[in-house]
Amino acid sequence: MTKKAHYAVIAGELAPGSRVSDEKFSKIPDLIRASFQAVNRLVPEEGKLKYEIIRMDEFLALSNSPLHALRSVIMLFSAFRFLSYRELAERLELKICVGIGPVEFAQEHLRESDGTAFRTAASGIGLMKRNQRLSILTPGNTLNAEFDLTCSFMDIMIHDWSDEQAEAMFLNLTGKNQMEISQMLNISQPAVNRRLKAAHFDTIHKFIDRYEYLQKSESQS
Repeated sequence: MTKKAHYAVIAGELAPGSRVSDEKFSKIPDLIRASFQAVNRLVPEEGKLKYEIIRMDEFLALSNSPLHALRSVIMLFSAFRFLSYRELAERLELKICVGIGPVEFAQEHLRESDGTAFRTAASGIGLMKRNQRLSILTPGNTLNAEFDLTCSFMDIMIHDWSDEQAEAMFLNLTGKNQMEISQMLNISQPAVNRRLKAAHFDTIHKFIDRYEYLQKSESQS
């Protein structure tokens, strides 16, 4: 029996508790769009995310490579954090569920597509608690139990990022070293190091590495 190809479907929205005026809220779609564009400019082809904004503060995205999806998602979190502060002077957050599985009914528009991964992501984000920021759901119960635990730690770290830490983390996830980041941000290398340490970049890289290891193991089984 041929194994169906798996995809990563990302359901996301503005996190609960984000209080913005009507004028600022009207700019949320542009901020979400700009965050996706920032990610897609700097990741390799396999990490790019096809996306659609389906309401003012809700979106769907699709990755053809579940293996590379998480790095792009973490970059999306960080891009939205520092761009929202830069544009609106507000510390805003996203809430995201990544559903991994086959897409049995793919259409040109994501909102018209359907399948296991789409349903998993849509139902998963509805079940997330108010303070949750990231959920990863796969066809494997054992994997889901591990991701439930590790994502709870990621929730804490993402919530605590300052806009400066989020921007440094974003550039770090593109593979740039601290000297390159310091030149891009026009700050010293020790200042970059302090921002990355405060953002717990070592732990975030371990989380991504563990996720990618599990995805590789799952795809080979």
